[in-house]
Amino acid sequence: MDEHLARCAEHLRKAVLHLASSSDTPQEKLKNMYEDTRFGSICEDDFPSVSLRNDFLTIRGSLVKTCESQVEVNIAAMSDEQALEVMQKICSLSQAAAYALGRQSNSEERRTRNDR
Repeated sequence: MDEHLARCAEHLRKAVLHLASSSDTPQEKLKNMYEDTRFGSICEDDFPSVSLRNDFLTIRGSLVKTCESQVEVNIAAMSDEQALEVMQKICSLSQAAAYALGRQSNSEERRTRNDR
């Protein structure tokens, strides 16, 4: 599970960097982020906690309404406010995933020290 969370945290970090570095419209930022950062490769089972999983599913539900191939259409139909809200959720999920990964790493480090 640790490697799944690490992979998700890395994809989310790249997504946030992509969103921050673009000067496009909010919809274009989301569309390009989805296409360029492998955001679509993240799946709910990669998250160890229910709260992270639910946050991810909320974001994914905003982007993928009926099928993966419709993501561009769904994003284009969003208002600026809706797109900015999804972007904020992605940033928050990235931060939460990085925090969870750090907690796991600290727990493993303590276990390793105690085993010595």
